[in-house]
Amino acid sequence: EEFIECLKEATELGILVVAATPCHIGSVMMGHYATGRALERAGVVSSNDMTLEATACKISYLMGRGDLSRDEIADLMTVSMRGEVTHTDALPPPPFSSAYQRGR
Repeated sequence: EEFIECLKEATELGILVVAATPCHIGSVMMGHYATGRALERAGVVSSNDMTLEATACKISYLMGRGDLSRDEIADLMTVSMRGEVTHTDALPPPPFSSAYQRGR
């Protein structure tokens, strides 16, 4: 909980915090599990199914433009600009999505 609180403080200061996965298959599914929901409440943005490299490049490009706010960048993280991310609606459901794993 201290870590989540630290992330929340960072986002409240206007710092873009992005959750990414090192897995080559799969995605960051923020709303499906207790930890993901806590990250969402803290203001953390999901990189969905982008690779770490694509996430870093996209953040660098969007921040480097200089004409976008933190919120605009956060919104654009879920938009495919060059095929780097699958739209959330097109992602498969999480495996083993039992009530226990959803954190309920």
